[in-house]
Amino acid sequence: MLKILSLLLVSLPLYAMDGKIEEELFVSNLKALEDIKKQPELIVDHISPEGFELYGPKGTGEYLDMLGYSYSKKSSHHQKSLHKHADFADYPSFEELTAFLKKQVSKNPKIAKIFSIGKSVDGRDLWVVKISDNVDQDEVEPEFKYISSMHGDEITGRELTQFFIRDLIDGYGKDAKITELVNNTEIYIMPSMNPDGSKRRQRANANGYDLNRNFPDWIRGDRNGSDGRQPETKALMKFQAERNFALSANFHGGAIVVNYPWDSSYTRHPFNAFLKDLSKRYADLNPDMRNSRSFNGGITNGADWYVLRGGMQDWSYIWYDDLQVTIELSNAKWPSYTAIPSFYKDNKDSMLAYLKSVHQGAGFKLANSQKSGTVKILKDAGDKYVPKGEFGFSHGEFYKVLPEGNYSFIIQVKGQSNTKRFSVQVDNKTYPNGNYTSVVF
Repeated sequence: MLKILSLLLVSLPLYAMDGKIEEELFVSNLKALEDIKKQPELIVDHISPEGFELYGPKGTGEYLDMLGYSYSKKSSHHQKSLHKHADFADYPSFEELTAFLKKQVSKNPKIAKIFSIGKSVDGRDLWVVKISDNVDQDEVEPEFKYISSMHGDEITGRELTQFFIRDLIDGYGKDAKITELVNNTEIYIMPSMNPDGSKRRQRANANGYDLNRNFPDWIRGDRNGSDGRQPETKALMKFQAERNFALSANFHGGAIVVNYPWDSSYTRHPFNAFLKDLSKRYADLNPDMRNSRSFNGGITNGADWYVLRGGMQDWSYIWYDDLQVTIELSNAKWPSYTAIPSFYKDNKDSMLAYLKSVHQGAGFKLANSQKSGTVKILKDAGDKYVPKGEFGFSHGEFYKVLPEGNYSFIIQVKGQSNTKRFSVQVDNKTYPNGNYTSVVF
C-alpha cells in the first residue's frame, strides 16, 4: 500500500498539468478535506454537510483507503440525486440550444450575431453571441464576457445565459438601461463551453478532462501556450487573445456564491479589495447569496475555499489583465428544470449590474490599430503605481476596469511616450462608448 501511495503522489503533478479525470468519488467524511487539500492536484468540489465530490487520477480511491476515509463512486451518488427530479431530462438538447440562440439573434441582427469560436471534441460548435449596437463593427467600447458550463454537469448557467441573451435583445429600444448598455458595450456571451460534457451529464469534456484545470498556470511556471491542451481550452485561449476583455465572469454550480481570485494561491490579488467590491455588487442583488449562511455576504476568496490549479479565472488576469470571477449559481449542479425560472429571477439584476461594472474604468485608442506597447498606470495620492505597474496592450487599444480614483496612463509605443489623465467613479453610469480617449503618436 505504501508503494501505491508513493506512486500516486509522484503522478499527481503530472496529472495537474492537464486536468485528466480518471476516478470520480463522493467522500462522506468532511474531515478528509484537511488531508486532501494538501494535494491541490486532486479536485474537490460541491462541498456540503453530506460530504464532497473528489476527482483525480487512477489510485485516488487507494489514496483514500490509505488515509482511512470511506467513499463511494460518484456515479451512484449522482444518479440518486438526479432521480429526485423526475423532470431533469426536460433540459434543452444542444440542438435546441443552438436553435434558440439563432432565433434570438434573428430578432435583431443589427445588434446581435452568433458565431462559433471552435469545435468540441465531438464536433459541437462552441457558440458565442455578441450583442452591441453596430454588431458587425469592432467599435471602441469596453469588452465584457460571460461564459458558462465549462463543467458539463453544472447546467444552471447554460440556461440563465440563454434567457439573458433573449432579454438583452428583446429589451433593446424598450428598456432604457438595457439599450444604453448595448449601445456602449461589446457584450460576448458563451452559454456552453463544454457541450459534450452537458450531453453526457458529466464534469469533464468528451476526452475526460476537467477544463477548469486545463489552462496555463502561473504558480507552476507554465508558459501561455495551447500545445497539448483540449480543443475547448484552445478555442477559448485563442478567442481571449484576439479580444480586449476587461471584465468577465464564468458560471458554475454546486454552491451559491461569488468566488474571486486567486484560486491557485493564498496570497491576495493586487486588486483584492476591488474584486471583493465587484463580487458583492453581484451577490447583494441575489437574495440567496446576500443571506448566505455558508459564505459571509455571499462571496469567498477562491483559495480560501479550496485551491485549484490550471483554472480559467486566474489565467485570464495573469496573461490578459481581464478581471474574472466565478459565480456558483445553484447548490444542485443539475436542478429540476422547473426551478430554472426562479434562478433566473434571482440572478438577472445581478447579471446586469456586474456587466455594467465594466464601465467603471478608463482606456485609450491609438490612431493606428496595428500598434502595440505598454501602459504604466499611476494613481493620484503620491503617484502610487497601480498593482502590476506596467500593462501590455495590442490591437491599438487598451481599457482597464479600476477602483474609484484619478489616474495617469503613461503610454509608450516604440520609444515614444504620451500621458493621459482619467477619473474613474463609482456612479453606476454607462459612459458613451466607455471612458475612452484617442491618442496620436
